[in-house]
Amino acid sequence: MGSKIISSNADSDTRRVLDALRWIVRDLRVASASPGLPLGLSAAQMFVLHVLNGEPGLSLGELADRTVTDQSSVSVVVRKLHEKKLVMKRNAKDDRRRVEVSLTAAGRRLAEGTPRPVQEALISRLSTLAPEERRHLRKLLEHIAPRGAASPPMFFDDQPNPTGIETHND
Repeated sequence: MGSKIISSNADSDTRRVLDALRWIVRDLRVASASPGLPLGLSAAQMFVLHVLNGEPGLSLGELADRTVTDQSSVSVVVRKLHEKKLVMKRNAKDDRRRVEVSLTAAGRRLAEGTPRPVQEALISRLSTLAPEERRHLRKLLEHIAPRGAASPPMFFDDQPNPTGIETHND
């Protein structure tokens, strides 16, 4: 009753690709379950706190750029941080339509008291690739990744799958 796709004859490259993915996912999972995470905060929330600690007063669009994610996903994370009184939102002085996000004193203490987020390290490692290598990697990953109608969430944000699409039914 086994899968026809999976065989004991998987080639070496397939194994090495899966091993690399396993290490990346492991790093992300360990970070999301880290005892260093304050109770009730996700790894995605800590990543946003760290970004804001380095650059206060970012708009949601700028924060999405810095976290290399979609604005709608980072907006959900910011809303949760605002509810926990770890960030504050205010209208920009020069443009009342622009909302700026900054850390509260409690948010700053958390950001300064926790290690560098794994997402930051992953982004840093990806930046060492040449632009054509990143483009090629993007195309390959998009080819094998599950597709959804909604924007992908931030790594290990604690939201349920918004698309309702199962990612393990291939």
